Amino acid sequence: MTPPKTAPEIDELRRAVTAYLEAAYGGHPPAPLLERFLPPAGASVEAWLMGEQVERDPSGVPFEQVRSFALRLGNSGYPHMKLRLTRTDGNTRYVFSVDAHDMVLHAPPGSPDAAALDALKKENARIARCIVECWHAQQVRTEHDRLREMIRQAKDGRL
Repeated sequence: MTPPKTAPEIDELRRAVTAYLEAAYGGHPPAPLLERFLPPAGASVEAWLMGEQVERDPSGVPFEQVRSFALRLGNSGYPHMKLRLTRTDGNTRYVFSVDAHDMVLHAPPGSPDAAALDALKKENARIARCIVECWHAQQVRTEHDRLREMIRQAKDGRL
C-alpha cells in the first residue's frame, strides 16, 4: 500500500516557485530570490520545507505535523505576498495558494492612505490571479483544482 502523499514532488515545487516569481516580478525575478527560494533539483522536499527559508504553521513541530508552509516571495510592489503550500484532505493531499497577506491592512475611508491601500490590494489580487493561471499552465495543484475535484466527487456520489 502506498503511503499518503503529504508533499509535492520537488519538480512541482520548483515549477510553483518559478512560476510565482516570473508572474510576480513581470518576467524578471530577482536573482537573490531565485537563489534563496528555488529548491535544488533532486532535493528532499521534506528537508527543504523544514529549512530556514520556509515559514511553518505551526512552527517547531515535525514535518508530519505542519499544516502549512509559506515562502515570503513578495511581488514587484509588495514584499509580503507569500506562496503557501497547505495540507488538505486529512493530510493526504496538498494545494498551492497565494496569500497576499494584505487583509490585515486598513486605512480609514477618506484618509490619504485609503486610495493607495485600495490600489495595492487590487494589484496584489491581479498578481495572485496571474500566478494561479501560471500554476494551472504548469500543472501545479491549487485550491481551485481541489474544489473542482470535490464538486466532481459530489456529483458522482463519492462524497
